Amino acid sequence: MRVGPNDASTAIAPRQRTEVDPQRTEVSRADLRGAIGRAHQKLTGHAASPAFLDVLTAHASLETGSGRQMYNYNFGGIKGASPTGETARCRTKEVLNGHEVEVRDGFRAYRSLDEGAVDYVRLIRDRFGAAALHAERGDVDGFAHALKQARYYTADESKYASALRGLAGKTDALAAPATPARIEASPASVFPDSFELGRVLDAIARHSRTATTDEGDPDDG
Repeated sequence: MRVGPNDASTAIAPRQRTEVDPQRTEVSRADLRGAIGRAHQKLTGHAASPAFLDVLTAHASLETGSGRQMYNYNFGGIKGASPTGETARCRTKEVLNGHEVEVRDGFRAYRSLDEGAVDYVRLIRDRFGAAALHAERGDVDGFAHALKQARYYTADESKYASALRGLAGKTDALAAPATPARIEASPASVFPDSFELGRVLDAIARHSRTATTDEGDPDDG
């Protein structure tokens, strides 16, 4: 998924942009679900429905390799700068005009898991409201279609939806932490491996469409 900086809600204007180093911030699916739940509570004043949590946790899992390939606490490959103005320049794969291409751009960077979750949930609710409504109903296919219509991602819709269906509901039995997990970010250069978009298209079970850093060449093995 590659949401451009001008596509997001402008409810909170970012500060002056500051470039930071890309860092892998690995989390579990339970961590993703817990952070999304806390973000929803903070933004709306009430708890998220189980269906909403299932769908958004599946979505964040797809976009971050089930949390293993998360960078700078970015839940969905969101381009631009975070509300604090921080951005990390990364390399990623996208599908343009039916062809997979490599692009480089700045992606929103956050200082904590909860900070990233709040911006992600706010973006889905404010900018992609139709998708949020489908998520509330637990309608994974409708969620995927609404995101595609709004140009949230470039991958094939049927394969993207299939990946979401495979992930939805798998995290609802996991115990979400009551407080944010303390996770130390590691320099991205320590992890040379990359999970390219093409691997989602032809090996959807790996659940991964993530950005790779500009540091070093990706290991496609």
